[in-house]
Amino acid sequence: MDRKRINKIIEIKENIKKGKEREIEEVNLKMASICSEIEAVEGAISQNHTRLYSTALSGNDFAVLTDYLDYLDTSRSALVCEKGALQENIDALYQELYEYARELKMLFKLRDKVMAEIKKGETRREQKMLDEMALRLDDKRMPGR
Repeated sequence: MDRKRINKIIEIKENIKKGKEREIEEVNLKMASICSEIEAVEGAISQNHTRLYSTALSGNDFAVLTDYLDYLDTSRSALVCEKGALQENIDALYQELYEYARELKMLFKLRDKVMAEIKKGETRREQKMLDEMALRLDDKRMPGR
């Protein structure tokens, strides 16, 4: 594999890695939003439980408040499920990011090996050329041989 091809592959993999990092950032923002929604719902539940137990309520008010608490509990459960799904998504994205990082590391090593081989070949050619020049000079100095 030549140097240009490896560099192009590395460039593509780095772009994909950056895309995954952006995806992780977006999902983390969604996760933060859901966590704040969960906290808000839990605060509303706590506030309504306090209201439920602190004052005497009529039957209709009691029924409305308990229905609202059921709604809040269902909302919280849905948000917790969504948070779990997002966490699984984040874990998968981090795993993909890890794999891309490993591939990039391997490609960098491969590029270094290719560069070393190219340099080694150039050094051999230069040495061969110098040896040939030395032989020609030696032949010119000693015509009697």
